[in-house]
Amino acid sequence: MITLTRVPLTRLESLAELKQHPGQYANDAADMILDDTPRLSFHAIHSDGALVGMFKLDPLYFQRHPFATDTDLGLRGVLIDHKLQGKGLGTEAMQALPAHAAAIYPEMRHIVLTVNLTNPAAYKVYKKAGFCDRNEIFTGGTRGPQHILWAELPVFEKAETACSAKSFTSSSP
Repeated sequence: MITLTRVPLTRLESLAELKQHPGQYANDAADMILDDTPRLSFHAIHSDGALVGMFKLDPLYFQRHPFATDTDLGLRGVLIDHKLQGKGLGTEAMQALPAHAAAIYPEMRHIVLTVNLTNPAAYKVYKKAGFCDRNEIFTGGTRGPQHILWAELPVFEKAETACSAKSFTSSSP
């Protein structure tokens, strides 16, 4: 079973062992955890209790990506350890991501990410997990043209308070 957990900044070293195959698109975790982007959060992916991957969520993504708005949560640096790729763990993690992200960032409405046009394996994972491609290409990055993919975040209804307006309505004549 896949679980996603936020990793406190004081525990980022717990992600450092995660590695990519040489030439893949994300950096190894040891480099990614050095990212000091303001308000960025780091998250671990566990399968049956074992660390298998990580990703970053960026609530200020819109400040650096003109296609995003202030209610779009950026997904960055998704990494499944090179020893565990191809087992469906990335797809399972990305399927679990919207509920996880919405619980942490309830003000956000979408997850948005870019994936390199020359990375069909990652593109397939995101599409299988339910991300939508609106046929937009981002060309402003440093790693070549990128697909822009989106996923809706669930909106959690706030529970009614015990003291609703009806509580104060008198039933006497």
